[in-house]
Amino acid sequence: MDEKVLIDPSLEGKTREEMGLEPFTCTEIRSSILGIPVFISQEVIAYVIRRLSEGSFKDGLDNNMNSPWNEVVNKTMFNSKKKGAYSDLSMEKKLLLKIQNENLQPKCGGGDQPSLEHKMFLHYFITKEKANVPRYIFKHMIKELRESQESKKCWIPYGRLISEILHQGEILKALKEVNIFTDAQLGTETGKVINGSTLKKMHLIKKEDYTKLSTDLKESSMVSNLMDDFPSILKQDPRDTPCMVVLNQ
Repeated sequence: MDEKVLIDPSLEGKTREEMGLEPFTCTEIRSSILGIPVFISQEVIAYVIRRLSEGSFKDGLDNNMNSPWNEVVNKTMFNSKKKGAYSDLSMEKKLLLKIQNENLQPKCGGGDQPSLEHKMFLHYFITKEKANVPRYIFKHMIKELRESQESKKCWIPYGRLISEILHQGEILKALKEVNIFTDAQLGTETGKVINGSTLKKMHLIKKEDYTKLSTDLKESSMVSNLMDDFPSILKQDPRDTPCMVVLNQ
């Protein structure tokens, strides 16, 4: 609403309906693909990763040096009340941090040292306390998308997750059916795996201790099955009409 007022000051004091906006139901990420409006919400993320939006969640921590959570997470990660370094982490915690940085809360560059919010999220996994993963992912997705726009960096967080959401919403199917884009042009992403090669690159095992096996996990381009009752990400168009929208572009 604030953006609408900045564009047209005469709208100040108007309701959402008077501004031509949809009624507010929940916070959403809104975008479009070739004119197809796409909406991603916390509910959609929860459905895709098959995890309920419930559990512990701490917001607004930033990097407050005076926060009481500093001692809590430092104790969990470094077995000390004082802040430690990446090199002080155990092998297991380094792996958990890698999974978090590349999948759960991906970072665009930066060092290995996690922020307080990253530490808090990691604290839940180490202590096996149930965290509200969909909420953390949705909040982080908004933050990273905003920062990438402000810094004008061509980087999209959660590429694999967003690809799956577009697949489940049948957007990718529509684009392929009208022969507008190939998988390569659509930028299809495969899920990353952690195997012996990963451990070697992280210097968690010695080179001579690594043997490549035919049974090692490998990235796969296999398409997942469509879910039943997947929440619609097309609010202005019926699920069966995206092809017609694309053809008219």
